[in-house]
Amino acid sequence: MRDSTEIFIPIPKPRNAHIKVELDGDDLTGKTMKSLFRYPVTSGIGTFSMTISNAAGQLSGKYSAGNVVRFYADNSDGNTLQFHGRVDHVKEIISDRGQVLEIEGRHRAYTLTEYLICYSATEEEPSQILKDIIAKLPSTYGFTSSNVAATETAMNVQWNYKPFWDCVVELCNYTDFDCYVDNDLDFHFFEANSILNTENAVVEGDNLINSKGWGINDYYEKTRVVAIGQSEDGLPIVYTAISPNEGTEIREVFIKDVSSNTETSVKNLAESKLSEITNITPQATVKSFGLETIKPGENIWLLIPRQQVYGQYKLKNIIQKFGTKSGGWRTDLSVEIEEDSVSQILNGLNQKSDRLKVADNINKLNYSWYFGFDATTGTHSSTEITEGVLKSTGASGTWTSNLKEVTENATFCEIRVKGQSIPGTIFYVSVDNGVTWQLLEQSTLKTLSPPGTKLRIKVEINSADTQIYSVVLLYT
Repeated sequence: MRDSTEIFIPIPKPRNAHIKVELDGDDLTGKTMKSLFRYPVTSGIGTFSMTISNAAGQLSGKYSAGNVVRFYADNSDGNTLQFHGRVDHVKEIISDRGQVLEIEGRHRAYTLTEYLICYSATEEEPSQILKDIIAKLPSTYGFTSSNVAATETAMNVQWNYKPFWDCVVELCNYTDFDCYVDNDLDFHFFEANSILNTENAVVEGDNLINSKGWGINDYYEKTRVVAIGQSEDGLPIVYTAISPNEGTEIREVFIKDVSSNTETSVKNLAESKLSEITNITPQATVKSFGLETIKPGENIWLLIPRQQVYGQYKLKNIIQKFGTKSGGWRTDLSVEIEEDSVSQILNGLNQKSDRLKVADNINKLNYSWYFGFDATTGTHSSTEITEGVLKSTGASGTWTSNLKEVTENATFCEIRVKGQSIPGTIFYVSVDNGVTWQLLEQSTLKTLSPPGTKLRIKVEINSADTQIYSVVLLYT
């Protein structure tokens, strides 16, 4: 909610709904029996479902996964795009409703739930982190960041193959910001409760159809969150965030996220989740005649005198509905909290204990070339491999690996080394079978210039005390 001392005087607006439901470029408005377009803020990217009349099978086999869906709705000319989606599943049904198509899909930003992020930052401003990971997305996806607002804080992150939208949720929880992606694939990242929609309101006696569920439900509220992460060498990091209002009743939830590998990141994880599940606000589901200008995360005026509701409430989830079975164009609003969302959040948190273990590949390189030195390999000049250890036979020496030919040019690489007395040792990579060499720094991304397909590694040892147990070259 937004705190406000403003006086709100509603002015009724004319309703003259213009609708278009478009599938793969075809106008199916007249055949739409029921459609639902769900557009949340922060918790996800949006989904849709449609039931389309298929009398006599005239549409059978015409549509498939990957088709584009657009829903237009307003009270003027029908050109306001409310939802742009991508079909995931088309089902042909014969039932008591007759012959129909049932179509399900997601918002066109669906790739954000499937793309994995490898990224790290120390004391970085969160909006810059968001811009950085947006820049990691393939340019062909078309995402932009022109509506990403700056925060007034800094945070540490260490993400290894973490789903993109999970990264967004972590940023939002830490900053108390909200995020959604619009129909043009532009990111909107903004302070929670900072945007008031001045064009639309829901008012009893005007456009309100019904409201239900008003009140505060603390069934899922917790008093403490125990978070556990994992350091880079596999040791556990634990932090417990406790509500100052806990009292004698302990109501706790456990989170395990091995992508959190510092004390700061684990603490941030625990405290952000505690805030999320203790600051329970009044909630409700409100249904109205179609609202044309609202966006996820905005606040709008709600005026429902019989329920003593008068204020600016945040829209956590917008559902635009249309169809002959829906009575026309309707809008359902989840106010302040999504229906069942806290339960879903907690279930998700508890399931984090089953997440993948640390994948130590922060630069998200595609392949690796590993040397365990458990057998004699490569070319030696004053070096030897003894009992799985590469070392010099004197004060210094050079070892050169065998050739590894790859099918595509290696363009980036990174070398990791395990051993003792490593400082002073110099590492090189060649992409032309040892004709030229490029210097490498441990655990640092190297842009290979030029790239190539014929790989060799060279190690120059400059101390009799140096022992190398293993080397891995990560590359793309």
